[in-house]
Amino acid sequence: MSDLSVTDLIDLKVQQQEELASKQNTLLQLGQIQAFNFMGKLVTVTELKLAQQIKETKSYKGLTLQDDNGKVVTVTTWEQCCKHILQTDCQNLDNRLRNLQQFGEEFFEAAQKMKLGYRDLRALRQLPEDEQALVIESEAVETGDKDAVKELIDELKAKHKKEKDKLATELDATERMLKASRNTASEKEDKIVQLTADLESKKFSADKWKGEAKSFFEALAKTQNQIREGFNQLLVLSEQLETVQIDDKTYDAAKSAFYADSKILLTQLAGVWNEIHRTYGDLDDARPSGEWLAEMGFEGTEVIE
Repeated sequence: MSDLSVTDLIDLKVQQQEELASKQNTLLQLGQIQAFNFMGKLVTVTELKLAQQIKETKSYKGLTLQDDNGKVVTVTTWEQCCKHILQTDCQNLDNRLRNLQQFGEEFFEAAQKMKLGYRDLRALRQLPEDEQALVIESEAVETGDKDAVKELIDELKAKHKKEKDKLATELDATERMLKASRNTASEKEDKIVQLTADLESKKFSADKWKGEAKSFFEALAKTQNQIREGFNQLLVLSEQLETVQIDDKTYDAAKSAFYADSKILLTQLAGVWNEIHRTYGDLDDARPSGEWLAEMGFEGTEVIE
């Protein structure tokens, strides 16, 4: 305290006095509510407005009292205030405050006079605002006809439920249509994927491979036939060399030339094979032309010839 200046001490004193005055005012209000509650069971507008003010300002915080067991309790929550000070059910009081705020003082007092039940008011709260107005501004409320008010609430409640059910049905139908549409779209997408896969698997069809691909196979077949023909001619020449009647000098020259040229040719052919193997060596299990031609829909002679 010695560190506080005179001004600080004065401000602290004023604050303490203000807090004390606030607590005294709250106690006064609570006393009024308790008096009303004793007589009217928390049904009057005046009483509820005092309770609403205390709840909103939270001025109940810090109040102390003795509970039924004689134990000192410091109130810190609205629920404790309702239980220990107002001695009423917190949920019930909050419902009354909600009704007062939503329907207004005039209808609230009329509803209390007609003794409309909690369920009736809850059903009214659940209606759209325009339908609430039909009840609040109805002649039945003006005349205090409780049965007519309850009947009107029930009719509007049934109407609202019917409209809500219809909306739910329409929404469900819409969702089912959307789901069906999504399923249809998904099925179409699956069909497109399947069609693409089918086209991919049938890319070697006859129509697809007529043209450049067919020309390639024709050139390949022609080249292979020429090479085979060359091999056959070599074998024929070898046979002729061994059977022809020539002098020894000519035979030696022809034999030497045949072997040397064949060796050069086959060495070159081996070089060609090495190059082909270097490029396509991973295709050792590849299928030959005849199988591909059959899959493409061509007769072998159609290409080879």
